[in-house]
Amino acid sequence: EAPPPLSFAAPWVEFTTRAIPTNYIQGVFAAPPLSSADIHAMRIASSFLNDRVLLEVRFRRNLSYAPSAFLRDQGANVGGIYVTADNQKANEAVSVMLHEIGRLQREAVAPEELAAQINSYLTRYYMSQETNAAQAGELAMYELLGGGWRNSLALLPQVRAVKPADVQRVAQKYMRNLRFVVIGDPARVDKNLFTVQTSGE
Repeated sequence: EAPPPLSFAAPWVEFTTRAIPTNYIQGVFAAPPLSSADIHAMRIASSFLNDRVLLEVRFRRNLSYAPSAFLRDQGANVGGIYVTADNQKANEAVSVMLHEIGRLQREAVAPEELAAQINSYLTRYYMSQETNAAQAGELAMYELLGGGWRNSLALLPQVRAVKPADVQRVAQKYMRNLRFVVIGDPARVDKNLFTVQTSGE
């Protein structure tokens, strides 16, 4: 049996002190399991979040070279955000990323944006399935964690069926109470920024 989904009751942060000029920051939230009907909307919501943090953190504000948002299919799924930033920019970078989570929770995405995001996600999915090994791995993952390999065949139509309200709903439901780990200088990072946030607002 697949392990039960994770559940984080409150935001949390842990620091690992290193005398380095860059802070490495990752925050994760509990994501729906592969067998959940929410997983498809969560994939698109995470794709939106990744694009938005890249735009806002890297291109518009030049706070980090490689910010990202992710969704990991594993025994108990997690989603999250990741950023590396120097000591002067870490707080602002995380603040911007949490703001983008809040936007997904408060504002429904435009239908034309959603259509483009779904097409982009499916293109990446097709590219990830180019080899026999990748296709076998996908079938095995669904067999072990997703209620049976046949459920993998429903991915494409179910992703295409995601609506703006679905993206907003899963952002509100799952993108909260992030558990953060920070490697770097804790004196340069505002702990309240991590622990006060409960819903991205």
